[in-house]
Amino acid sequence: MIVFKTIKPSRLKVDAMRLKLLNAMRACGTEIKQDFEKTTATWEHKPEFEVLVSLTGPGPVVLVATDDKVYRYVSEGTRPHLIFAGYYTGKTNKRALVFKSGYRAKTTPRVLGSSGGGAFGTTVVRPYVEHPGTEAREFDSLVQELWETKFKRRMEQAMKEVAQASGHRMR
Repeated sequence: MIVFKTIKPSRLKVDAMRLKLLNAMRACGTEIKQDFEKTTATWEHKPEFEVLVSLTGPGPVVLVATDDKVYRYVSEGTRPHLIFAGYYTGKTNKRALVFKSGYRAKTTPRVLGSSGGGAFGTTVVRPYVEHPGTEAREFDSLVQELWETKFKRRMEQAMKEVAQASGHRMR
């Protein structure tokens, strides 16, 4: 006599899966935020970065963002433009800009990090300056490229761990 017995794995622990994914997403978000902070490590002006995670929609999403205007100008770049003293724009009563004649950038396009740099040279006093513009550093696309595969692997690992704990197997 042959008896076939059905072996049923335990139910997948959906709540545990969600918690494991959220924790892995938060950990990734913290590391991604640290990558963005590397780009401003030598800046006096320190933009604030915020981490948001979501499991709604097509899959796990981690968003690291800032609404800092200076960071946006550096990351996205600017065109050549004129900068006027506040008196001429109605913002302050200052009739002249005071600045150094030279400047060395603290960041480099498509490089995750920052170095020493800043203003140098003789002091210049003028009512306006012709700013040459800023070459885009593209920090956001660089960080996304660095994390795309790593993030996917971490999410797959988190799902695999919960599936195995539930008696399931993932390939």
